[in-house]
Amino acid sequence: MTRPLLDELDRRLIGALHLAPRATWDDIGGILAADASTLKRRYDRLHEARMVRVIGQADWGMHSTTMPVHVFLDITGETPLAVLHRLRDLPHVQLLAQISGDYPLYVVVHAPSEGATSEAIDRMFSIPGVRRVNALPALSTLRRGITWDPRFLTEAERAGLLELTGARPEGTATATPPAKPLSEAERTVVAQLIQDGRASAASIARAAGLATSTAHRVVRRVLDEGWVKPRLEIVSEWLGFQTPFMLRLRVAPGETPDVMHRIDRLPQTRLAVHVASDLSVLATGLVTDRSALARFVDDELSQIPGILAVSVGVMLAEPRRYWLDRDVTSGLGEFHAPALL
Repeated sequence: MTRPLLDELDRRLIGALHLAPRATWDDIGGILAADASTLKRRYDRLHEARMVRVIGQADWGMHSTTMPVHVFLDITGETPLAVLHRLRDLPHVQLLAQISGDYPLYVVVHAPSEGATSEAIDRMFSIPGVRRVNALPALSTLRRGITWDPRFLTEAERAGLLELTGARPEGTATATPPAKPLSEAERTVVAQLIQDGRASAASIARAAGLATSTAHRVVRRVLDEGWVKPRLEIVSEWLGFQTPFMLRLRVAPGETPDVMHRIDRLPQTRLAVHVASDLSVLATGLVTDRSALARFVDDELSQIPGILAVSVGVMLAEPRRYWLDRDVTSGLGEFHAPALL
């Protein structure tokens, strides 16, 4: 796969889709002062090159009754990448990464139930090369992966795009199911939007055998209820963001909620989660290089009161993030979307 060459308009388009992944080409063109048909051609080219894809982030209650578990693996007798490859076949694996530090591998498991979570983690012990499994259940999670912004736009452009979407803060994630079971049409639309967050109501109607008017109404309801949120996925390295990182923080008693919210507001952050561990806050993020990570830790993280100790790690390889396989050479791969309950 040939890596696409990006110009300024490509980068601004990617920045716009991060903020408004479902906006029409006419709306985006009006804000970026660009021709709508040109933007569509640019997106199609980037999509075909496997650099970008708009999927749907399902509300946790759509596919699980429990919270994720963040798992750190120690290995013996094998290379980290060999073990990481074997972990691909385990069920309910949302993220896979090789990281620096004491535990060379990091996995996020989000199973449909506590019992399925236990079974998935139990299977890790049988993987050849795994010596020790340290599973940290999430207690509270602020999700920012969907709203991480590469900052390719002006403040006026950002404001215009956010106004288009009526974006609200992501807030605390829960595994609360809808107040009443979804209808068959609603389940069908949720499943379609998870696979393609830009799918039109007309295309969903054709694929699902629904009346167009029904598809329009149900798509609007699914999006308004937040059951699915469109989300742009990219090969971040191709955009110049070479250093995904992880922080594990020891926080003073009683300070955890404030520390998490302060970290969540930093533009480099993708995730902030309170886990059951002595280092009780785990955060992940994305910066251009290791010098930028040093500045982030020294200049921004250091200003947050309540942090007693910091462990900083670099993600050396991240072959799966948010259920989507990815490769720095070939681009975005298979999407392992969670099954609906």
